Amino acid sequence: MKDRQDMDDIADSEIEIDPTKAVEEAEPYFPPTDPVVRIDHRGETRIAGGFGTGEPAQTPPAAIGDVPPDEALEDLVHRALRLDASTAHLHLKVGVVQGVVRVRGAIEDETDAESALAVAGDVPGVVDVIDELTRPE
Repeated sequence: MKDRQDMDDIADSEIEIDPTKAVEEAEPYFPPTDPVVRIDHRGETRIAGGFGTGEPAQTPPAAIGDVPPDEALEDLVHRALRLDASTAHLHLKVGVVQGVVRVRGAIEDETDAESALAVAGDVPGVVDVIDELTRPE
């Protein structure tokens, strides 16, 4: 019985009972994001982006300065949506006119919409993003 009491005393002394102090000392938790995978033409699973061969990504030629033409920008937005773990599962259509991106397609919830619009807006050269997503009723 004495051993049990000693264990309880040790356990009590090591437990932080002040919730404010425990929260202040805690480290934030960020859940892992799995990379997007695709099946290649040989039927093998490959990581779709971010963990490539180390070769630099080819950027489309710029029309004026560093701003890509609309067709190239459309390709970049499609690629960004495909390679982002939060939007890879969505079937979206993208149109670009003078750097303004229109994102269309059916989504399941507002989180998908926010993710799609944020990913599209983060592509260099995008001037604005117009939300034309269809939400469930």
